Amino acid sequence: MMRDLQRSKKRSSDRLRNVAATMLTGGVFACMYYSFDSAIADDPLATTRLSKLEVQSIIETPNRSDMTVLETQKVPNPHDQLAEPVEAAPVNPDLAALQQTVDILQKGVARLEHVSKYSFVFNRQERIDGELRDEQQIAVKLRHAPFSVYMKWMTGDKGRELLYTDNENEGRMLVKLGGLKGRFVPTLKLDPHGDRAKAESQHPVTQAGLKTMANELLKNRLQDMELANVPKCVIEEGHTFNDRPCLKVYLEYDSQESSPLFRKTITLIDKELSLPVYSRTYTWPNENMVDIEQESLFSCYQFSDIQFETELADATWNTENPDYRFR
Repeated sequence: MMRDLQRSKKRSSDRLRNVAATMLTGGVFACMYYSFDSAIADDPLATTRLSKLEVQSIIETPNRSDMTVLETQKVPNPHDQLAEPVEAAPVNPDLAALQQTVDILQKGVARLEHVSKYSFVFNRQERIDGELRDEQQIAVKLRHAPFSVYMKWMTGDKGRELLYTDNENEGRMLVKLGGLKGRFVPTLKLDPHGDRAKAESQHPVTQAGLKTMANELLKNRLQDMELANVPKCVIEEGHTFNDRPCLKVYLEYDSQESSPLFRKTITLIDKELSLPVYSRTYTWPNENMVDIEQESLFSCYQFSDIQFETELADATWNTENPDYRFR
């Protein structure tokens, strides 16, 4: 009896194990069925298909090599692209030459700010009242403060002397004529801006010297740069004046509307000093002129033998200087 009971329990236990094994096997097959898509045996893609989970993982977190491919294949945004380079406007050669002239003259004027006294030989030829006067050569000694000028004529009225100092002699310039006239005519006291002075020169003695000349040219060139029709301006190397290297500045206007008085100007600028040492100006011709270049010449100024290092004593501009004849 006891043996029959034991055999019955054993058979029940075996049946339970078989049922559990069957259920486990079915669960495994069910899981495999829902985890993979079905594929036809001849489908060439069957061996390369991935689960939906794996595809989603690549889209969300690509590796660095995949990112490189994606970046290189990215279509550029128009706003990300650099703008097309704007082509620079062509440079006006005349305007560039004017600017270069201005820069040089400004440098020369700045140099003169550190010079208190200097001497030079001044040649001038001017048209006054329509008549081109003879060239004059004058030895000049100049002081900037107080502004003082001593002149002695080397040609023309040879021996003539002129002395002017700001705020002295009632604002008059002292003139002692040369030659025989100087022996009999006393020293003249003339208004530097009066008619008699203007009959002798286009510019008063108060405007003598390199500084005034450079500033006048500088002002004119700056005005030229503002004109609607910029004048023709050419700078040339390889010129000399008094054996010193110079730049030649050639300037020519196209009409009297741009420049009522001057038609063209030729200036030589000392390369070391950056100062004008030669200036030749021409006015507009008329129908009566035969030799236009000669007959339209308005003025010619030359500065030579410039001595900045010369120590000039204050007695140079004193009427009591024994070397002068202002007595």
